[in-house]
Amino acid sequence: MLSRRRAIQTLLRLHGCSFPSGSRALSTSRIVLKNDHDKVDDEIKKISEKMGKEFEDSLKNGANEQEIDKKFMNFRQLSKQKSHERSHIFTWKTVLGTFIVGGSMLLALFYIRKVRVEEAEKQRKLTAGKARIGGDWELQNTEGKMEGSEQLKGNWLLLYFGFTHCPDICPDEIEKMVKVVDQLERDKDPVKILPIFISVDPARDTLKRVKEYCLEFSPKLRGYSGTPEQVKAVAKTFRVYHSEGPKTAPDDYIVDHTVIMYLIDPEGNFHDYYGQNRRAEEIAQTIRLKVLKAEMKEKRSNSIF
Repeated sequence: MLSRRRAIQTLLRLHGCSFPSGSRALSTSRIVLKNDHDKVDDEIKKISEKMGKEFEDSLKNGANEQEIDKKFMNFRQLSKQKSHERSHIFTWKTVLGTFIVGGSMLLALFYIRKVRVEEAEKQRKLTAGKARIGGDWELQNTEGKMEGSEQLKGNWLLLYFGFTHCPDICPDEIEKMVKVVDQLERDKDPVKILPIFISVDPARDTLKRVKEYCLEFSPKLRGYSGTPEQVKAVAKTFRVYHSEGPKTAPDDYIVDHTVIMYLIDPEGNFHDYYGQNRRAEEIAQTIRLKVLKAEMKEKRSNSIF
C-alpha cells in the first residue's frame, strides 16, 4: 500500500512541482494556474482536484501501487490533451486578434475611399448640365510676354474682366479686389492671392495702357490683354459675356460685360465667384475659409496615402 506522502509526491511530479516539507505539503498539492486561458485552465484545475480526491480515496480504500500508477497515467494523458488545447487557444487568439486589427484598418480605408467617391459623385451631379467655368488660358502680360494659367499655377488667383475706359463699375470692383487681397495678406496667418485684371477691350487697351491702369490701383495688380481672338477665347473659357455698345465716336463707347470676380485655386481650377453685391470683407472671409478647407483636405490626403 502506498503512503499518503508518496501519492501526493506522484501528483506533484505530474505538474513539475517539488514536494515541500511540513504542513505546507497538502496546500502545495493545489495547482496554481497562470495566464488568462480561463476555460481550459478551469478544466485542468477541475481534473487536478478530481484526481487528487481519487488519490485520497484510493489511499483510504487501500489501493495498491499498480492501481495508483494506472490512475496517474490516465491523468497525465488527459492533462497533456488539455494543455495541447490550451496552446491552440493561444495561437488562435493571436491570429484572430491580428485579423481583427488588420480587418479594421482595411475597413477604415475602404470607408474613406467610399466617402470620397460619394463626394465626387455628388459634385458631379451638382455640376451636371451646367457649363464648365475656367480652364487653360494665355494672354500677354504688361511686359509683352505670353503668360497664363500654366505659368501661374501654385498661386491662388482672383480674376476680374473689365476695360480701362470704364467710368465707374470697373474701378469700384478693382478697388474691392485689391482690398480683399490686402486684407488676406494682413491676417495673422496670411493668405497670398494674386489679383488679375483681364481687359475685354483689346482695341483700345494696349499693354502700356493696361500697365498704367493697374498701377493706379496697386503694384500687386497684374494686367493682361491680347488680340481680339485671344481675349474672346479667354472670356469664353470663363463664360464672360462682353459686347461693345453704341459708338458716339470711333474710340468712344462702353463695353457691356459680366461683373464677376473668379477665384482660381493653385491647380488652375475654378473654385468660386463673387458678384458685384458682395462686400470686400465678406469676400475675404469666404476666401480665407475656402483656402483653409483646401489646405486641410490636402493634409488629410497626404497623411492617409
